[in-house]
Amino acid sequence: MKYVIFDMDGVIVNSEPVIMKAALDALREGGVPASLDDFTEFIGAGEEHFIIGPCNRAGRGDLIEKITEQMFLNFENSIGEMEVFPSAKPLIEELARRGLIIALVSSAAERKLAASLKAAGIEPKNFRVILSGSDVTEKKPSPAPYLLAAERLGADPRDCLVIEDALSGVRSAKSAGMSCTAVTTSFDKAELKSAGADFICGDIIEILDIINQ
Repeated sequence: MKYVIFDMDGVIVNSEPVIMKAALDALREGGVPASLDDFTEFIGAGEEHFIIGPCNRAGRGDLIEKITEQMFLNFENSIGEMEVFPSAKPLIEELARRGLIIALVSSAAERKLAASLKAAGIEPKNFRVILSGSDVTEKKPSPAPYLLAAERLGADPRDCLVIEDALSGVRSAKSAGMSCTAVTTSFDKAELKSAGADFICGDIIEILDIINQ
């Protein structure tokens, strides 16, 4: 493996509870009725849909831009509440020390990625390539995000190891012809194995053992 490509949520941080609260508060401040249940269908599809869905249902499409901005402001002001996986930063630093090339591929908005990295204390310069949800029209489980990452890295997909937590992300990586290690932060071993994960770990620091092998 020459390249290691990280997903963000469920691998480096767990930002979903924070962004959902930020969205719910923004909608309430904007006078649009919503509950956390309204967000379930949009998890992993891009957090902007947390705002678009309720606004459209309420017939207030005119408020989408304003409330989306408030959601991101709320999120950026709440990054101290975000769960950061403690192995993420040491792993990235060790991979860089070993000379591997590192990338980040997420369906999240660029602004959310920046705030999440700040919460984790990880500098964006650690990644040769960073792709956000706005960089691709087809999101995971399509192979498009990981294929674009390989293209920008100048990498053969067979030389890439993806670190994922979600079933859609595992399927995306495998469809792109990459190896995939899945961490059990969001799904159990059986589900991840059925999605096609090559390796499964409980803590991403175990990836060092996988690379050593």
